[in-house]
Amino acid sequence: KAQPTRADKMALKISMVTPNYNGVEFLQQTLDSVLSQHYPALQYVVADGASRDGSVITIESYRHLLSDVISEPDKGHADALNKGFALCDGEVMGWINSDDTLHPHSLWVVDRIFRTFPHVEWITGRPTCMDVQGQVNYIGPVRPWSRLRFLAGDHAFIQQESTFWRRSLWEKAGGTLDLDFRVANDFDLWARFFRHANLYSVDFMLGCFRVRPGQRSVEERAEYEAEMRAIVQRELDQAPKTFRTVFPNLVPKTACTLTTAERVQLDPQIGVQDPPVISRFELSTKKLGPGGTRYGSGLTSPEPVSDLTPFRNRHAGQRCFILGNGPSLNQTDLSLLKNEIVFGCNSVFLLFDRIDWRPAYYACVDSRVLPDRADDINAMLDANPQMTGFFPAEILEHGGTRQRSASRTKISEGENRFFFNEVTGSVENLPWSMFSIDINHHVVQPHTVAITMLQLAQYMGFSEMYLLGCDMRYTVPEDVRREDDGDPADSRLTSETDTDPNHFDPTYFGAGRQWHVPNVELMREHFAQARQALEAQGVTVRNATVGGDLEEFERVELSTLFPAPKQPRPRQAAKQIGVPSPAIGLEQPRSEWPKRLGGLWTSVKLNAGFLIAASACLALLIIAGALVPEARVWLAIGGVGALCLAVIGAIAIKTRRLFYTMTDQLQEVQRGRASSELTIQRLELALDAMQREAESRADADETR
Repeated sequence: KAQPTRADKMALKISMVTPNYNGVEFLQQTLDSVLSQHYPALQYVVADGASRDGSVITIESYRHLLSDVISEPDKGHADALNKGFALCDGEVMGWINSDDTLHPHSLWVVDRIFRTFPHVEWITGRPTCMDVQGQVNYIGPVRPWSRLRFLAGDHAFIQQESTFWRRSLWEKAGGTLDLDFRVANDFDLWARFFRHANLYSVDFMLGCFRVRPGQRSVEERAEYEAEMRAIVQRELDQAPKTFRTVFPNLVPKTACTLTTAERVQLDPQIGVQDPPVISRFELSTKKLGPGGTRYGSGLTSPEPVSDLTPFRNRHAGQRCFILGNGPSLNQTDLSLLKNEIVFGCNSVFLLFDRIDWRPAYYACVDSRVLPDRADDINAMLDANPQMTGFFPAEILEHGGTRQRSASRTKISEGENRFFFNEVTGSVENLPWSMFSIDINHHVVQPHTVAITMLQLAQYMGFSEMYLLGCDMRYTVPEDVRREDDGDPADSRLTSETDTDPNHFDPTYFGAGRQWHVPNVELMREHFAQARQALEAQGVTVRNATVGGDLEEFERVELSTLFPAPKQPRPRQAAKQIGVPSPAIGLEQPRSEWPKRLGGLWTSVKLNAGFLIAASACLALLIIAGALVPEARVWLAIGGVGALCLAVIGAIAIKTRRLFYTMTDQLQEVQRGRASSELTIQRLELALDAMQREAESRADADETR
């Protein structure tokens, strides 16, 4: 027997239950999908309800591989599961029905997720479906879930085959499936789970649902949905008052199910409690924020966000200036910006004694700067009501316990203050996962506040943006004090003197001011992703900073963006006769006729047979009309009718061909997508298996 590897010894005990009643047709495939994973800490129980179709024979042939077998009459699906789970004691739990399957290596993925993220209490993978033959023909998107979504009506459907949870959550939720519900037992369990923990979506395919004739989930769909509504109504009646206080327009009094259109419309509001998706990147790097509201901790209720739709395309086609706070501003002629639309940030108010204009828009997102400068920010916005400020609804501490706090506890409410939903970026879908084009849905947390301002400006419709004061040169002076007793892993800093070398004013991060260690490389990468996203939207961004090290954008000199003063015209202009005046910058239009004639000739050649037949029929009609004058009217009517029928027939044939072509292409794309996704996951999991094998060999070498 092979010696257990290090991964085997660390593996969490996973309890799986398969309920079965007369499901012999697919039972073996289900059992194989679980047992063939060779997960070392698997506790697998099959609960059979005294089947009469040969299921017991199949189960007996696997008995030596199973932890336990139940074979007795039960009160239905949920009762069988309760009996099975009563025999289990694994730290992680889940079930797979006897016509569904687990994807290869899925238990290893589940183990790694729960070991990597101790705060995660339940997960669900990407939904997948297969046909009767076992061919995967659908892979759904990764989408977020939260209790707010659940109560608001966005609750259909969490795929049971792909959902796993910790035993501690099972016990907090009652430790049993409710037999009062006949079909929606899983939905009721999810509702009770949501009372205690966030559901984290995972970008892995874990379980697969089989679509087949005669299954309960299809034939009893109406009953399932009726039980769903009853469960949601129960949860609405028992929901904490904070949900109705914070979200008075989102949490209904009567249970409902959102349509797709309604969900899309409400998504920016109901998404504020979404936990982050656990992507392949986050799993491999083990980087995921702690639990709590969304991905932070410290808040007992979610923070509402402002409606930002009035800002959409407010400045369509205009230009703006994004103002950083680097020392290069001391060498910049800021008077040129007097009549321009400017975005300012952080401690821009330290410039106000030098300029006679104010930024139109302002942003502050830094968890150190915002609390530290809150009084100054409030005073600035109170004194300048024409300015509009934007802030994250929740701010996440850069170090220490990484607590989340409400921005409204620092920034006072006002007509010129707006709060948005800020989420962490990822490499899952670049550049969009690092740059939001819809700030009413969310703003990606930046590595530099200039990225936030670019996201705001894009949403407002600006087509030209110019960066100023983005020097990208940072140093940490020796006299700066580090938090947490100087722990180098803690990025929090506090200045002790008014000698800030990184900004236009030495008191910017002066004595007593709080900031954090800047990461210039991450800033550069974020600027590069922002450039790609903006270029895809047709937005031009140039860097007008004096000097500095930001080369991710094309350089431009600020003074060239403003027209030179008009020179007086000479009293007498020399007039040249006979010299044509060139149309500068205008390209002479080329004739389209050759192109059109070429396309017409191609069409004639492709439809030559149809044209010959039509011409022959027309000739016969003309001849018949000439020979039989009294029949000319009827011949004319018949000819026009035949022509109309021919045209309609041709259109119908081409439409039918187009429809079938599109259908074939869509099916091919879907099959190809499913195949490629499965291939990618299998390759990744194969690498994991190779790593475990390497660990096993290393353990063997150490033993020798």
